[in-house]
Amino acid sequence: MSTKIELKVNGRVIALNPFVKKIFINLVLGAVQALDKIPQPMETIELRLQPEKE
Repeated sequence: MSTKIELKVNGRVIALNPFVKKIFINLVLGAVQALDKIPQPMETIELRLQPEKE
């Protein structure tokens, strides 16, 4: 199974090299699969990070 991943910072798409793609994909999939009650099959996973303002 191939996995598509896209990184956007301030709305701008940032290119990821193969090593970084693999790290992100494995990290997110591993963390999500460790959670209970995740709908199966997983079709999409969306993760949004927004830094807190100090």
